[in-house]
Parts: sequence; C-alpha cells; structure tokens
Amino acid sequence: MAVFARSWSLFRSALAVLGAEKGFILYPLLAGLGILIFSALILGGGAWLVLSHPELEQLLSQLEQPSQDGDAPWWAYAAGALLLWLFLLVTSFISHFFLTALVGGTLERLRGGNPTFRDGLALARQRAGVILGYSAITATVGLVLSFLRGRDQQPGIGVLLASLGGFAWGVATFLVIPVLAAKDIGPIAAIKESVGLLKRTWGEQLSVNVGLGLIIGLPMLLLIAGTFTGGVWAAATEQPVLLIITLATGVTLIALLSLMSATLNAMIRGAVYVYAETGEVPGPFDGDLVRQAMRSRT
Repeated sequence: MAVFARSWSLFRSALAVLGAEKGFILYPLLAGLGILIFSALILGGGAWLVLSHPELEQLLSQLEQPSQDGDAPWWAYAAGALLLWLFLLVTSFISHFFLTALVGGTLERLRGGNPTFRDGLALARQRAGVILGYSAITATVGLVLSFLRGRDQQPGIGVLLASLGGFAWGVATFLVIPVLAAKDIGPIAAIKESVGLLKRTWGEQLSVNVGLGLIIGLPMLLLIAGTFTGGVWAAATEQPVLLIITLATGVTLIALLSLMSATLNAMIRGAVYVYAETGEVPGPFDGDLVRQAMRSRT
C-alpha cells in the first residue's frame, strides 16, 4: 500500500505540471502518430511491392522453404535481421526524439522556466545525432532480445533470458532520456551516467513503477474489459449504432489514457533525474516521495 500511495502522490504532482503545460501531451501524441504512419507506410509499401512484382512473391516463398539441413538459408536470417533492425531504429528514433523534447521541456519547467512547445522540439533537433546513436543501440538490444525469444531451443529459456535482459536494460537506461535532454554528451556516455546515477541513489528496484503501473493498468484493464463486453453485447443484440459508439468511445479513452501515461511517466523521470543529479527535489514534487522512490544506498 505504501508503494501505491507514493506512486499516486507522484502521479498527482506530475499531473500538476501537465496542467501548467498542457501542450506537453502533444509530444507523445506526435511520437505515436509518427510510428503509426511509418509502420503503415512500411506494411502498405511492402504489400504493394509484393502484389505488383510477382518475382518478389516467388522470392518470399523460397525463403519459407527449408534448406537441406532443415533450416532456412543463412542469408534469409541476415536479411530479416537487417530489416527488423532498421524498423526498430526508425521507430526508436521517433519515440526518443519526442521524449527528449518532452523531458527537456519538463526539466526547464521544473527549473522555473517557461518553455514553449517549440523549445522542446528545438532541443530535440539539437540532440538529433545523439538520439540517433542511442536509437541504434536500442535497436540492437531489441534485435538481440527478439532473437532470444525466437530461437528458443528449450521452451521458456529464451523467453526468460529475454525478459531478464529487457528488465536489466530498462533499469540501466531509466535516466538516459533525461541525461540526453540535460547534457550534450554521446549515447554511450549517457547510458554510463544513467547507470552511475542509479548506483548512487538507489538500493532497490524503482518501486514507484509498480505503483504507477497499477494506477494506469487497472483503469486500462477496466476500459478494455468494458469495451469488449459492450461490443459483444451490442453485436449479439444486433445494434450496429451502439456497437460503433461503444468501440469508438472505448478506443478513444484507451488511447487518451495511454497518452497521459506516457506523458506523466516522462515527467516523473525528469523529476527523478533532477533529484539524482542535484539531491534537490524540483517543482511541485514532494521531496519525501522522490527520495523514497529512489532509496539511497549510503
């Protein structure tokens, strides 16, 4: 209960910052739209190429045929890995770009400034090269984790290793985006600083994430369950208008909740970074709550 109470208070504090800077919610919105548009272009373009060029369809069918040793040819894995890495690179860059803009604006606000929406974008543009480098590292890690999940020779082992690796990577890079927003340093240096800040200021896993997960996760589950139940009932009773209204409302509320969650989570990371760097709690965030979210080992 203590974890939930601290997380709820941090959530409300971040909500207060968002209330003062409502435009900040546009950053994750643009990130989501950018990733959606890019994914649609890739899928749509790929489908068009295959349908309009029969030789590509023939090549893809050959890739599905196993070689003499019972496995797909090596170059098929290499090509697939390269395509997946490029996809992860672009989507990671889009996400990190707008998150850097959001956290940069948050840090400026917490320092007493009055940032505009364009100020955040300008900062992200200045850090674009570094963000691209960090996105390349993230894409590589994502590719390795995907390989572990997909090449599991013993059921459960690969998934377990991928889960542990993903958790460790998430902890190590928890403060990378705030570091990139605050300092003009390279991606590797930012990762090292993130790890160093966490080593100096925490003794246990960042328990606040559990509480925030509950705060957002429970309403999300209720929305999904309510939308599904309402949609099934409307379909079973042959009420198409009600079905459309139910699905549209549910999807909209789920999207808004996800958008708010991403925004507030980034703001809280910014506050935790300022405390980890300076030992002082910024803005409207309660000092005891931030200190308890990252317990000192000393």
